[in-house]
Amino acid sequence: MDTDELIAALAADDVPAKRPHLLWRVAFGLAVSLVLLLVFWGMRPGWPGMLMMAPLLVKQSLPILVALAAWPLLRRSDPEAQAPLWPLWLLAGVSAAGWGLSVLGGGDILGQTLWACLLSIPALALPIALALFRGLRHRVEPRPARSGLLAGLFSGGAAAAVYAVHCDEDSAAFFLLWYGMAIVLCGLVGRMAGRRWLGV
Repeated sequence: MDTDELIAALAADDVPAKRPHLLWRVAFGLAVSLVLLLVFWGMRPGWPGMLMMAPLLVKQSLPILVALAAWPLLRRSDPEAQAPLWPLWLLAGVSAAGWGLSVLGGGDILGQTLWACLLSIPALALPIALALFRGLRHRVEPRPARSGLLAGLFSGGAAAAVYAVHCDEDSAAFFLLWYGMAIVLCGLVGRMAGRRWLGV
């Protein structure tokens, strides 16, 4: 073996093993959250037949839209890219709208499961967030706090959609305020975690 062949062989040995795509990691985390929901929370009675009813449809679709809004921003890896924080402001506005609906008599803002909602959504977001952070740590993150924030918002939105399978609170005020606050909480925790664990 001559020198050129030796160098080529050594270079081939340095090629890193192919890692799972970020989307596959997220799918795995989401599957874990679904299993946890079915085992520890349970599905709302009659949920499949109620899926197209307006309250449940909104509870399922809005968190999914939040997650879908955060995903493309999270995927952007250009160090110069400006990823706006409008998903966070949107959630803050939604939460404020929920409070306004309650003041105007738009529904029961406290419901019967307030603390269950605020604790369950972050708990269900944890497997998704861990899967995301594990994938993000394999790449250089020029803005780790921003990436952590978006990962938290995505995880919180996905987890809120999962939790809606169990939740029987159909008041718009309850949903907009407390689901929104739980997702914002996930985003803020993700921001702190990103600053600590995703730094260059």
